[in-house]
Amino acid sequence: MGQDGLVKQAKRIIKVQPVMTADDNADNDVAFDWTAVSGVSHSKGSATMLQSVAILDADDSIAALELFFCIGSDADGTAPTAAQGLVGGAGAGSAAVDITAAEAQAVQICGNIQMTLSEGDLILAYGITKTNIGLILQPALNSNTIYMGGIWRGDPAATGGTGTLDIYLGFES
Repeated sequence: MGQDGLVKQAKRIIKVQPVMTADDNADNDVAFDWTAVSGVSHSKGSATMLQSVAILDADDSIAALELFFCIGSDADGTAPTAAQGLVGGAGAGSAAVDITAAEAQAVQICGNIQMTLSEGDLILAYGITKTNIGLILQPALNSNTIYMGGIWRGDPAATGGTGTLDIYLGFES
């Protein structure tokens, strides 16, 4: 504890570059399937708070995007299987969301965030940011990894594929 009686909060930023399909996507298509976000907590199974998300779309094709988070399918935080994917085993890109309620429960979906467009147009790229989120996430008992997937909530321009979307997640614990 510091002199003011408060515990200092550890802050960290984790960059994720999800696998995307170069395609002409539509509203409610999967932007990217479950992607591991490692190191979200300092110790296995410890809760952490997601405070900010910043996205840089290097090919200027972004639309409103909803991010979903899950814990994984067991105490070790095992990654969702292809059958438990947001597209039910199909590849992402022009594929509508296809995950059953049972699959969502099995992978323990534990939160979501709406990312909407605002003033972030860089002419040939686009940046969007959301702050003061306050979403508490807790990895599985024997893990410090969670998984993130994205669903288009608008009609993006044709995406350039993997390497064009950088997502920066800001955590406090």
